[in-house]
Amino acid sequence: MEMTTYVAEIHSPLFYAASEGTLIRTGEILSSTALSYALGYSLGLLKKRYFLYGKEAYQHQYEELASTGLFVTDGVPLHLTYTEEVFKSTEYLSERSLTVNVSSNRKGDLGRFTKTDPKRMGSDAPAAINKVRRYIGLAPGSEFSFTVWSLEPLPDDLLLTMGIRRSGEVRLKKTTNPRTVCLNLFMLHDVYGIPSARGAGEGAVSLIDIYNHASTLVRGSDYRDHHFLDVDVKFVEDVLVPEIMAT
Repeated sequence: MEMTTYVAEIHSPLFYAASEGTLIRTGEILSSTALSYALGYSLGLLKKRYFLYGKEAYQHQYEELASTGLFVTDGVPLHLTYTEEVFKSTEYLSERSLTVNVSSNRKGDLGRFTKTDPKRMGSDAPAAINKVRRYIGLAPGSEFSFTVWSLEPLPDDLLLTMGIRRSGEVRLKKTTNPRTVCLNLFMLHDVYGIPSARGAGEGAVSLIDIYNHASTLVRGSDYRDHHFLDVDVKFVEDVLVPEIMAT
């Protein structure tokens, strides 16, 4: 089993939703979910799917990450700089509607179609509502560190794309291995099948065991954004990774 630690430097603004609403903010920890996908695509371990249909379009299945032969930790910040962008979108029933340009002097019922004729699309149709959303993301120059366990040796230098529309460019450079790492609870439990507590006939490790080898557990606004901080690397390499790779 190969253990590789990278310093990840961001070269173009990176946006992803750690919290959503009128303000969409990128978190301080890079999720191993995003890093696993980015590495899987870059190394050719995952098949890129450009179109999703049915439930796959809104209920993503992360189980495919367990088949890559990689175990990726969360990215812990070394240096953070933020950037902000403001985007305007339109709203008609939902934000999945098409964006259109509307005359500024349009008046009427605030841009919503009337109940009597909801499909009216003529020139007299009221305008869609302009909605402004602020995105706070990571600026170029921000740096993170994360560790990967793999079946085969990994390159010393890699370029990844990740974030919203994969617009964030991240350069990886190999560095020395740390004594502790940050692990994602969602990935451990939902992707790799680590149980909450160890029972009879179950594996050699549980989430309770991981918690006992960490300094604390921090919870984010989303269930995929919970992190075990400062987990002992020796425990991860000797106990956790063999359990994960065996399954």
